[in-house]
This record gives sequence, structure tokens and C-alpha cells, in this order.
Amino acid sequence: MSPCLIVDSSQEGFRLRGSFNLRSGQLVELIVNDPVDSVRCEVIWVGKPGYKQEGEAGLQTVRNKTVGAED
Repeated sequence: MSPCLIVDSSQEGFRLRGSFNLRSGQLVELIVNDPVDSVRCEVIWVGKPGYKQEGEAGLQTVRNKTVGAED
């Protein structure tokens, strides 16, 4: 588990800031306040080093996909 800051959120997804090792297409579970309130998401983009979005990631909420499953 890696702590992070939710920078933006909507019904469609989240923009996070933190020190994490994510890759586009990866499925993750975001625990907002309580483990019961977890949200399944797919990583859409990851900020590249040296760019304004460095250390950030964009996640889109998903349904009917198993976290940890590989395509």
C-alpha cells in the first residue's frame, strides 16, 4: 500500500500525487477513507520525470474487472 494525495476527483476518476510505481493499464484499488469504501480504478496516465505532472497519475474508475488480474 502506498499513501497518496487525491488532487482532483470526479465520478469518472481521480488525479493522484505521491511516490508510487504505477504503469498505464494497471488495475489498482484506491482506499479513500475506509477499506469498505475502496474504488477500483485503471491507471490511464503517469506523469513523466521532468514534466509538470511528475509524481502524479490519472486513474479512471472501472467496474467488473478484478484488481491484480493481468490482461
